[in-house]
Amino acid sequence: MREKYMDNSPIISIVLCTYNNADSLAITLDQIAQQTDIADGSVEVILVDNNSPDHTATVAERYQRQSPIPLRYFFEGRQGLSYARNTGVDNAAGRYILFTDDDAELPANWVSGYLKKIAELQPDCLYSKIEVIWDRPKPWWYTNQYQAFFVILDYGDEVLKVEDISREFFGKNFCMRKELIAALGGFDPALGRNGAKLIAGEETLLYRRMVEQRKSIFYFPDSPVGHRLKEREYTEENIRKLFIDSSYSSYYMARLTARKKVLGKPLRVLLDNLQLLIVSIGNLGISWLRKDRQAQFFHRINSLRSLMLIKLWITSSQ
Repeated sequence: MREKYMDNSPIISIVLCTYNNADSLAITLDQIAQQTDIADGSVEVILVDNNSPDHTATVAERYQRQSPIPLRYFFEGRQGLSYARNTGVDNAAGRYILFTDDDAELPANWVSGYLKKIAELQPDCLYSKIEVIWDRPKPWWYTNQYQAFFVILDYGDEVLKVEDISREFFGKNFCMRKELIAALGGFDPALGRNGAKLIAGEETLLYRRMVEQRKSIFYFPDSPVGHRLKEREYTEENIRKLFIDSSYSSYYMARLTARKKVLGKPLRVLLDNLQLLIVSIGNLGISWLRKDRQAQFFHRINSLRSLMLIKLWITSSQ
């Protein structure tokens, strides 16, 4: 299974960034320790503690003593997932960086699935399925319209060569060449979760840049992970906050990628969200007349998201 490199470096460095979620982290690290069909020296774990006030360091120490897969622990004091991921990449020895999270449920063949596809395809980027683990009834407001906010990903049961931006991946389960991450500028600190602010999109920029540069990107179904939900993720308050906070990353990415600007600001995002606001308000009225509480909730938070994007456009200096 192990490729032969002159410097005997690992094939994969698992970069796992964590913030204040030690008990869930312990489950994920135990599952990494139980990975099968891995040759000695082919995999390492880089754990980046992003300023956690809980017992994360103690969990890391226990894993280092007990696991057959070596772990190196780093503390990143700058708050933000992108800072943590960049620290992980900088300190990784592997040829490929495999990212996951502290709430990921990992099957025993997760890493070996990536190792096999790397040997077969020699890709620039690989990613696989993500499913939600519902340990209680779904909340009353949940529909499939929220899948992206729960990082659900399933593009089928066949290997796909990805050549456009229609099949985005998520940070819980993707792998890239280390040197390519550096060449693309790493993770932008303006994106990614930052403490209580639920901003996303830090991997989206890398994905779009890879597509633009026609890199070798593959989806494959053989290394799925589960998403263990925190208690707050079942709440209305959390999904509302996810919607509103996502407006920051959407606006920032629009600023970076827009081709047409007015007063130095991206025009398309303003026009799109003015239209979306009108549609959402109209749908909100229809769902109110139909007494459809679930639809009312969705169109209300969609309206709030568009309002925030419009506000950002108006108040932004550029």
